Amino acid sequence: MKLYRILKHGEFIRSQTPGEYAGWGPGKIFGRLDCKSGMRMKKENRVFFHRLEDAITEGYRPCQKCRPIDEKDFEEIKHLVPQCESLDDFYKMH
Repeated sequence: MKLYRILKHGEFIRSQTPGEYAGWGPGKIFGRLDCKSGMRMKKENRVFFHRLEDAITEGYRPCQKCRPIDEKDFEEIKHLVPQCESLDDFYKMH
């Protein structure tokens, strides 16, 4: 049985499901599970998140290529990134 490394509350847990998003640890970027950029990364650098909020609270920013969140998603999470006034600002974060 395959287990995925899920990052939540600063710790890794193992799960049979990858969650909704995948992230690249060294760059702190997350995207959709089918993102071509994410699929090219080394497996040891890949992490998964069950929810959008988990990726953001861990300090990850969204991938500029697959653009995993839209305006509706941003409205729901913008309280987690008060330094960003818009979705475009969030995508440009470093």
